[in-house]
Amino acid sequence: MTGDIEVNDRAIVVEGLDEPPRYYLQHGFSYQCHDQSKPHHYRQHGRAPIGWEAEDGPTTA
Repeated sequence: MTGDIEVNDRAIVVEGLDEPPRYYLQHGFSYQCHDQSKPHHYRQHGRAPIGWEAEDGPTTA
């Protein structure tokens, strides 16, 4: 792991920690653990935007 650790009202945010150790922390503390380089969208499901790009049109929500 590199960099600082941030604990906020939504998650533990770390830098340079692979998914298995983050998964361990997340389930051990019952609190989300995110990688700083892969930010999650506020009030959305993880890193996925709500909706999707249609093949022939605008984003659908």
